[in-house]
Amino acid sequence: MIAIAAVLALLCPLFTRMLCPELTLVRPNFQKKPIPAATGLSFLLPLACYPPLWPAIAFGVLGLADDLWGDRTVGGFRGHLKSLFSGKPTTGALKLFGGGAVALTYAGFLFPHKPLAVAVAAGVIALSANTLNLLDLRPGRAFFGFSLLWLPALIVAPLTFTDLWPLVIVLMIEWWADARASAMLGDTGSNLLGALAGIFLVQSLPLIGQAVLVVLLLALNLAAERLSLSAVIEKTRWLHWLDRRLGVR
Repeated sequence: MIAIAAVLALLCPLFTRMLCPELTLVRPNFQKKPIPAATGLSFLLPLACYPPLWPAIAFGVLGLADDLWGDRTVGGFRGHLKSLFSGKPTTGALKLFGGGAVALTYAGFLFPHKPLAVAVAAGVIALSANTLNLLDLRPGRAFFGFSLLWLPALIVAPLTFTDLWPLVIVLMIEWWADARASAMLGDTGSNLLGALAGIFLVQSLPLIGQAVLVVLLLALNLAAERLSLSAVIEKTRWLHWLDRRLGVR
């Protein structure tokens, strides 16, 4: 299984570059250059070799629906809910409710008969997915956010990730492409990686650690409803300095 995953890890980025034009998933980046816009597809097949991580695939598929058919004029929780209640459902609302259902179902399997643990774990997974979606506006940001989210799990349970090296190969390939602004993760990738980080966290951290994360991630997501994260980064000196080192600007 790991050998198959390793082969897929090398071939999937190439296959994705061929597939994106066929799916009309070539979009202008922030520099107005047309590039593959859903390279998160590269992670789908390698992840299929790791059944405990399959919920992340579901988040990736929901993100793919948004990449293919999403309305970019509607954004944020409020925007998608307002459109839904006005009779105009969006793919963002599909991600909101579909992702929530996936997260709750997975958390229910992890923590049966523990409703509080289920609610907190589902919150970690769903909010992690949306957080990376919010960050994925400039090269390198989403991958940096993924690294920060993964770090606590990596510290607490390093041996848990020893068999994931094929997935790390894909991460390195796509991180390099994303940082150079030659490819975009799209919602496919940002939602998948965010959910993946959330899964790592709920599998590794105690309930109190997960609860702290939920509070922090919820605060960030609610703040993003009113503020532009990119504007905050530009105006905050140390964030601006760090951001310039994550990728092409």
